Formats: sequence, C-alpha cells, structure tokens
Amino acid sequence: MKSLFLRIFLWFCGGTLVLLLVVGTGFLLDSPGAAATPWWRLGQGAMISAGRVSVEKYERGGRAELDRYLEALEQDTGVRGALYDGSGQSLGGSTMAPSGNQLSDVLAGPEGELTLLPLRGVGGVRLRGASGRLYGFATVLPRRDRAGGWSRTFLLSFLITSGLLCFLLARHLTAPVAELRAVASRFSKGDLSARVTQPKLLERKDEVGSLARDFNQMAARIESLLNAQKRLIADVSHELRSPLTRLSLALGLIRRRGDTVSSTSMARMEREVHRLNHLIGQLLTLSRLEALDQPPAREAIDLAALVQEVVIDAGFETTSTDRGVRLVECAACTLTGARDLLRSAIENVVRNALKYTGPGTVVQIRLMRPCGAKMATILVEDEGPGVPPHELARIFEPFYRVEQARERQTGGAGLGLAIAQHVIGMHGGTITAKNRESGGLALQISLPVDAIF
Repeated sequence: MKSLFLRIFLWFCGGTLVLLLVVGTGFLLDSPGAAATPWWRLGQGAMISAGRVSVEKYERGGRAELDRYLEALEQDTGVRGALYDGSGQSLGGSTMAPSGNQLSDVLAGPEGELTLLPLRGVGGVRLRGASGRLYGFATVLPRRDRAGGWSRTFLLSFLITSGLLCFLLARHLTAPVAELRAVASRFSKGDLSARVTQPKLLERKDEVGSLARDFNQMAARIESLLNAQKRLIADVSHELRSPLTRLSLALGLIRRRGDTVSSTSMARMEREVHRLNHLIGQLLTLSRLEALDQPPAREAIDLAALVQEVVIDAGFETTSTDRGVRLVECAACTLTGARDLLRSAIENVVRNALKYTGPGTVVQIRLMRPCGAKMATILVEDEGPGVPPHELARIFEPFYRVEQARERQTGGAGLGLAIAQHVIGMHGGTITAKNRESGGLALQISLPVDAIF
C-alpha cells in the first residue's frame, strides 16, 4: 500500500468497525431482550388473526374463555389485548389495553383493516363475528426492552479493547517516525555517517519510505559538501602558499644582492604574481557560479563560430610548443545563453587537454549535431596519459588532481573543469569524461540547441 493516508484511513475504519462489533455484542450479551423486534413489524395479518380468534373465543365460551386466550397471548408475545363491543364497552381482556381517545382512534378504521399508532404503541381492528355482531379488538404493542445500564464487565472490556486498538494504531504510525528522528538526531549532533539502514523502512512504498530514502540522499550530499569544503580550504591554502613561498625566496635573494635586481628573480616574481591573480580569478568565478541566484543575461550564440574562435586562440598559444590543436568537424548550430561564460567553459576544456596531451601530438576538437537532433556535442580528445576509470567523475571537483602528490608542473590549480561543469549545467547541458581506446582522454560536452536556460 503506497499511501500513508490510505493506511491511516483504513486503520481508523477497521478500528471503528471492531469497536462497533464489540459494543453491539456486549450490549446484546448484557441485555438479551434489547434486540426484541417490535410486534407491529411482524405483519398486519398476525394482529388481525389474534383479533378474529378473540371474537371466536368470546362467542363460543364467553368472557372466561376470552380472558384465558388473551392471557396466553400476552405471555407468549407480550401483546396486551382487549375485546370491545360495538359501543366500546369492554368484553374482556387486559386492563392495560387502549381506552378513551386511543380506543376511538384505533377502532375508527374500516372493518377488517388494522389501524396502528406506532408512536403511541397501540393498534386495533374492527371485526364482525359469526353471529353478525361487530366487535373491536385493541392492543398495546410491546416495547423494546431497555437495560437499566451496562455492566461493569462490559464497560471494562470496552475500555480495554479501545485502549489496545488506539495503542496499536499510535505505535504503528509513530514507530517509523521515531526511528527516523533518532537517525536525524545523530546526524545533527555531528555524526555525518548516520543513515537509515533498517530495510523495513527503506523498502516501504509509502511516504515514510520516501522520507527515509530522501534523508539518506540528503545526508550523503551534506557529508560530501562538507568534505569538499574541507578539501577546498586545504587545497586553496596549499595553492596560495606555493607562489607566496617562491615570492619570499625571490625577495630574499634580492635583499642579499643589495640594490641589484636580477632579471631571473624579476621573472620569477612576475610568474608567481600572475599565477596568484589567475588562481584568485578562477576562485572568484567558481564562487559566483555556485552562488548565482539568477541566470545571467542571455543572447543568441553561434556555437560553431564560438568553437572556431576558441580553437584559433588556443592554436596561437601553442605556436611556441610542440603541441597543436585541430578542429576536425564543425557543424552549424546556435543556442541561447551567456556567451562569455560558455566561451570560458569550452576554453577551459581545451586548455586542460593541451596541458596533458603528449609532446608532438595534436588535440582534436569536433562540434557535431546529427540531422534533426536537439543536442549539439563538442568532443575534445587528447593523447595524454588518461585518467584511472574510478576517478573519471572526480576530475570535475575543485582542486582535484589524479595524482595528489605530484608537483604542479602543469601550472594548473584544478579549477578549470569545475568551472566548465557549472557553466555547462547552467545551460542545461552535461559534460562527461572517458578514456580513449587508443590512449588519452575524451571530454564530451552536450548542449541543447536553441534552448533558453
């Protein structure tokens, strides 16, 4: 049963039904006569038949035989009856039978037809005897017997039954919530590994099961973010400390040499300052993207022209190296987005490929859009060492390096792919990485064509 509401509803319905059955059974057992059926519901024929027998008994045996019959009738059925002559004088029967206005009302009907006054509990019929005389037969109908009160045994059984049902219902509803609360309390006190592990909760198909699974996802996400934050602080500290250390060394050399500043020391300081500026700029860009509440201004972008522009700039930068970049395929397509951010993302991916591609190799770039497809694909392939399969997804984390202990020979800080992932996701696209069979890494960017983000 997938709905917690339906389960609660059925629980209440079932509990109410059981209580009603217990109450009804206890009432009947405590007061057996309480369920007696009102005599008038047995049918008019029985009442008229009793009147005809009364007339027959009176004409045959007089008042004595009539009284014996009516006494037996009262004992057997509880009906108190009396027989009257045409003028309303009593011929015999119970003194509790109708009289006065009630008698006039019940005997006012047509001959042979029963007249009932259920609210007054009386009835009567006019009958003609074998002698031709007209008689009136009137009765007081038996009332439903009522118990003077419920016994202590019944009240005690009712309280125990209702209390047990309420306890089971409350336990059924609150037990899983209490277990979730205990796990949430552990998590709030700093135990970031706290998770809901009970299969009976995780396998439920109702709202409680969904809450347990969502809590586990939330806890895992928070733990991942906090760990990433700790790693980010450590990495930023390391990345900033390295150029500052080198700057301090360069300044120390200058002090020892007096006023003469060597070109080597100046070049070193310029590189480290440039590195610090670049690192701080990337950190600010990543922070802005993560804290962006509203999308930036959008415009129509010629994606083919944008990719060509990135390839031209990257090719110019590689003229003094033994690496190259080549645009193998460039399909015509446009989309709507933030041009500067998108250009930065694609450029970061291309620069990352140029850093790690092998000497004397070329980075190949393809912009593909199959006919009628709603997605365009930018494929950037290098011929570098690749990435271990279990770390492919982590290369998009800030400051993450495949080899944590290696020297920063590439000059990168590990922020370019993280920025690219944020920008591509902002445009409704995805970026993935996989190793090429022939060696090297392939980064694939998928973007919705003509999409507004």
